[in-house]
Order: sequence, then C-alpha cells, then structure tokens
Amino acid sequence: MAKAKVRAIKDKPKLYRVGRARTGLGLFATADIPSGKLLIEYTGTRIPTREAREIDKRRANKYLFEIDNRWTIDGSPRSNLARYVNHSCDPNTEAESNRGRMMFRTVRKIAQGEEITLDYGEEHMELYFGPAGCLCDACKAAKRKTRNARRKRAS
Repeated sequence: MAKAKVRAIKDKPKLYRVGRARTGLGLFATADIPSGKLLIEYTGTRIPTREAREIDKRRANKYLFEIDNRWTIDGSPRSNLARYVNHSCDPNTEAESNRGRMMFRTVRKIAQGEEITLDYGEEHMELYFGPAGCLCDACKAAKRKTRNARRKRAS
C-alpha cells in the first residue's frame, strides 16, 4: 500500500517547466494554476548572509536568495528549478518564508503557458539595473503607454 502511495506522488505531473523566455530561461506553467497555491521551493545550500555578500561581489547576485540577515540560500544548482523564476513588477507569485524554507505561492491564477514571475524588489532593481530601470514586460508596457500618450499630446 505504501509503495502505491509513493508512486502516485512521484508520477504526479509537474505544474511547470523550464523554457525559453524573453530574458533567457524562465519557468512556465504547464497547466492552469489556481491563486494561493504553494508552487515551488527555492532550494540550495544555506550559507551565512555575510558569505553570500562576498559571493555576490563575484557573481552579481546570481541565484542568491536572502532569507534574513543571518541566512541566504545559494540556489545555483540546476536542480533548483525555482531559480528560473524571472522578475516582473506585476508578478504572479510571491516568496514566503516557512521555517527557514523559501516557498513561492501564486498570488493570482496563472494560465497554462504563462511565465511564472516574482517581484525581486526595489533594492535589487536599483542595485543591478541602475538608471536603466526595470525591463520586465509590465514596465515595458507602461513605458510604451506613456510614450504613446506623449506623442498624442505633441501632435
């Protein structure tokens, strides 16, 4: 009986897949995912945040997820599929700390084929994107809308 239960969990279809995104690789929904669903865990080695800041200087925050001022998860192993969740200023998931584990929970329904996104936060955006600002789809659409409004007023 226990073997059947384990097999059923193992054979359960994944709700996401890694695929080509506009910014490189991303994580995409393979089925409709309801709002409020615990989706994926950000996994990797827990390292002291002080050590993570030294690593950050060498590899520019690639896959480092700070849990608190003491601990950071180094999510660089490819087995950590959550590392493929890209930034959006209009995200469909949010990070949730649960007893030292970092989980991503959906904040709205995600349609099949839609990219799974997370807001990396203002501090991250300022530090790594500087004056160029955010280049996510939501921000690009807002910039286009503003540019088109200016053109209409100018004509």
